[in-house]
Amino acid sequence: MKLIDELMSDIDGTVVDPFGGAGTIVLSALRHGNKGVYLDINPYAWLVAFVNIVEINAEEFMRRGEEVLENLAEVRKRTLRNDYLYYPNGKPFWKKRNAERVSQFFSPNNFRKLYSILKEIDNVRTSPEVKIALYGAFCSSLFKASKMKRENAGSWGVPSYWIPERHKEVDALEAFSSEVKRFYSYFRRNKGYKLNEDVKLLIKNSLSFRYDKDLILFTDPPFFDEVQYMELSFFYWAWLRESKFKDVVKEILGENIAFRMRDEMIVNPNKNADYSNYILLMKKFLNRTSEMREKYLLFHYDNEELKKKVIELVKEEWGSIKIVDFNIGNQRKIGPRGSEKYILMYS
Repeated sequence: MKLIDELMSDIDGTVVDPFGGAGTIVLSALRHGNKGVYLDINPYAWLVAFVNIVEINAEEFMRRGEEVLENLAEVRKRTLRNDYLYYPNGKPFWKKRNAERVSQFFSPNNFRKLYSILKEIDNVRTSPEVKIALYGAFCSSLFKASKMKRENAGSWGVPSYWIPERHKEVDALEAFSSEVKRFYSYFRRNKGYKLNEDVKLLIKNSLSFRYDKDLILFTDPPFFDEVQYMELSFFYWAWLRESKFKDVVKEILGENIAFRMRDEMIVNPNKNADYSNYILLMKKFLNRTSEMREKYLLFHYDNEELKKKVIELVKEEWGSIKIVDFNIGNQRKIGPRGSEKYILMYS
């Protein structure tokens, strides 16, 4: 995002983004000569950020990607375990439409091919970084090989679990091969950064992190009910947990990881997460970060009352702040309402 790069040009230090998502903010910090600390509770978001940020040996990645396709042994498998689109309380995912489980989004032929690819990635002997990148390429091929895929659709056709009447899935082997080539091109073009030297990438709750006064906060937290990140990421997690992905991540982070939807700061009536709960969690977060020397909070909004509520909350916890209103007209409209309005609050 151009605005983030403009703001980052005046920042000097270690930037922490506790709602890291795809890693855009931390990557911008690194490209401007700063160090970065990334946090997100979502293991799939962490995976996306990892391949966007970390130094990956492009040639080794390409060799291992080709090796996966060369050594495939078909696995007789029809479904993923416990992949139903329901919460533990029995209520359906808010974005659930016309399918009951993740497995239903794949033809039997593509499902077997995808499962075979995943198992072969498990068998590859290479560095943890390259292996994580292979899991990233696999996840990136899932939508293309699914029944959600429509003509000219992007990486996610619609922000919901929906099989359109007219769908056009890509052969799973072709989808994975294409994504390996795309990732290879990215790794060759872009300078990666050294893990734990230039940047820390953590799968961690924003409320469990110790915010040192010398760190610089720069973040774009989830906006109320706009995008159900964890719910939509379950599409990928249902596959990843069938693999050795968690073992490789433990090798990198030194700890076990889990997919905890209940910890997400979001509004979702189907998981009993209402607006008052969101405000309470946001208040706790702002309080924990109040002593940091520099703080930048980007916030997307489409409702003036909600905007006022957030501003009041930030002032209450951070004290005096500066506020800038602006529009971002070229963003992809993935939320239910697609607003272009943002505010930047900084102290």
